[in-house]
Amino acid sequence: MKIVKAFAIALLVGLSAIGLMACGGTAEKVTLGTYNSEDSTFTPLASGAEYSLTQNGYNLVLKGTVPYSESVEGIEAGNIIAIKFTPPTGITVGGEEAYVKSTNRELGEDGWNEYGEEAFETDGSLVWLTSVSKEKNVQIKIKWNATTAEVTYTLTVDSTATLQGAPTV
Repeated sequence: MKIVKAFAIALLVGLSAIGLMACGGTAEKVTLGTYNSEDSTFTPLASGAEYSLTQNGYNLVLKGTVPYSESVEGIEAGNIIAIKFTPPTGITVGGEEAYVKSTNRELGEDGWNEYGEEAFETDGSLVWLTSVSKEKNVQIKIKWNATTAEVTYTLTVDSTATLQGAPTV
């Protein structure tokens, strides 16, 4: 009986792990940071920063005081943030079926902007730059490769957050 129980538990754990990988799971690491467009580098925010990101599954909530930014990579000046998504362990990113879709810029015909595997960094991560507002949530869909399911993250700005305005001259 103990052998049957041990086998059943091992099978359940194994299937759960396979299910997480196939469904995308929430094993992606999500990091809030800043982006330097001069040298195309992402820097994670230091602890104690004025703003932060919380994650509950595929729901991301921006809290604190979000600074105003000048235009970055074609995004109009405003409250622009950078989020780095790191793929789940063991996932090789790329191929014809790898893509990113987002709702943070002028939308394509189906309401999404789509980018191919060129959107991913050489290490397989994805750095997403987006402007935020309290009025409109933004979404990003990620498909790491042909064998992973598409995952959709929704980013909202917490009602208590402060969005800094443009500096006055």
